[in-house]
Amino acid sequence: MLRPLAIASTLLVAVLAAGCGGDDATKEDFRRDVLAARNDTDAGLAQIVQATSVEDLLARMRVAASEVRGAATDVREADAPEELEDERGALAARLLALSDEIVKTVETLELFPDQAAITRALNFEQWNAVQAELAKLGKLGVKVPPLERHQPKPEPQ
Repeated sequence: MLRPLAIASTLLVAVLAAGCGGDDATKEDFRRDVLAARNDTDAGLAQIVQATSVEDLLARMRVAASEVRGAATDVREADAPEELEDERGALAARLLALSDEIVKTVETLELFPDQAAITRALNFEQWNAVQAELAKLGKLGVKVPPLERHQPKPEPQ
């Protein structure tokens, strides 16, 4: 009677251990996930500068905030090697803070539509924080390009 119980217990432990995951996450797997999140963030930010009106600017900023928030979730849910779990959390937190900063900027511009109409550049402090986290990951072997600086295309004359 004890032998079948011991075998069943051993099998149960083996099945549970196999399903735990995370322990076999590689830096390359994590790098791919971070790169995808970085690309989503960059694409969201890039489309802001193509706005053709104040309403379009605010709409594009809302979309960008949503894209960045999604990237934060993707990073938070990414499998990371144990030694990079803190950095994963830090990058996710910075992306979330950038999304929140974009939303707050939209809310401010909605209160001051005349200022929104003459705005020529937007700077997000959290953009710098995301850049710093990406650079830190690069030093730890998770190399992805930094976010781009985006500018509107010059209008034809």
